[in-house]
Amino acid sequence: MTDGPLQSSGRILAIDVLRGIALLGIVVVNASIFGRPLAELVGGGIDAGSLADRLTRLFVVVVAEFKFVSLFSLLFGFGLAMQRQRRLAAGRSFAWFGVRRMVILGIFGMIHAIAIWYGDILFIYAGIGLLILPLLQLGGTTRLVLGILAIGWSTLAIAGLNGLTLAMQVPPDPSTVDTSLRGWDAVFSASFDPSHPNWIAAETAALASGPFLDATLFRSLTWSFSLFFAAFSFGWHMLGMALIGTWMHEVGLFGSGAADRRRRLAVSTFPLGCLLSIACGTIFWWASGSAIGVMAQSVQMISAALMAVGGAMLAARLVEAGRVPGVRILASIGRMSLTAYLLESLIFTAITVHWGLGWFGQLSITQLVGLAFVVYALVAVFCVVWTTRFRMGPMEWLWRTA
Repeated sequence: MTDGPLQSSGRILAIDVLRGIALLGIVVVNASIFGRPLAELVGGGIDAGSLADRLTRLFVVVVAEFKFVSLFSLLFGFGLAMQRQRRLAAGRSFAWFGVRRMVILGIFGMIHAIAIWYGDILFIYAGIGLLILPLLQLGGTTRLVLGILAIGWSTLAIAGLNGLTLAMQVPPDPSTVDTSLRGWDAVFSASFDPSHPNWIAAETAALASGPFLDATLFRSLTWSFSLFFAAFSFGWHMLGMALIGTWMHEVGLFGSGAADRRRRLAVSTFPLGCLLSIACGTIFWWASGSAIGVMAQSVQMISAALMAVGGAMLAARLVEAGRVPGVRILASIGRMSLTAYLLESLIFTAITVHWGLGWFGQLSITQLVGLAFVVYALVAVFCVVWTTRFRMGPMEWLWRTA
């Protein structure tokens, strides 16, 4: 590994800071999924539970849910376009280089999902990257239009899938409920339904206490479900945001001469996105399991896109003006974003699953979200110390040299 402090030459400070901010929001959203059964959290519902947990979920839904993964997707697309431009400017081919990097990223994601945590997004980003590589030859405006269309399709698909799920939802037959079942027995008795009491009980027991094979079974199955959901709905949102990111690179929105354009884009997107997100949170508070709740889940995708675009422009303006506190810390995390993301997962799973403290299912949502800030602080310390000694993070080095 190359020694010496990580250099900022050739990097865009605002992009590194935005990646650091995005990773904070992502770990806050993921915190509940690290420590609670997924069936308790899907659908955006915050109309049940303790007041503290409901308020915490309201905060997460309005401020963070889908917003920061949208931001990270935007930055992912920007990074791909920037890498392509720099390699072509140096007279080097980008096609095979890009494919190789996406394949390696997909391998990282598969290992992460099966061995550590099923909520992995690296595998999905690898697929998105492979789709984007040929599209980078199109004009920037064409990619912007394709990105908006992808987000629109995702919004409609999420409404359709959630509406279908709501229409088909029936209470489990009491005669099939046996929460003492474990592993495949629980999966088959639940008819592969993660919301069935048998599944929830077996998943909680496997992740909190083991054995390893049962925990791996539930991680693998839930990851498979998430890939299906991504392929037919939310993955298109991530693709759309990434395409918008490539357009931002094309038009130089993070350049030094784009301050006015950033201001106009922030003003036209961020306030509207915030209002829509607050409206969705209000609906989830009172009526999540209804037709209007299903509609709100789709509107939330639009609010996430608007807040991600506007927030990126606003943060870039603040970075340029030197008004972002802790900019060096955030930039250090952003420069090691792959390492930081995986380290967040590793620390959180060490707290919640059987090979660590085994607290899965025991911590409240409020405790988990509070713990997310502690985990992020630990990751921040690691990144700051690491970047004073090495030019890139360990996983970034492995990604580049593999």
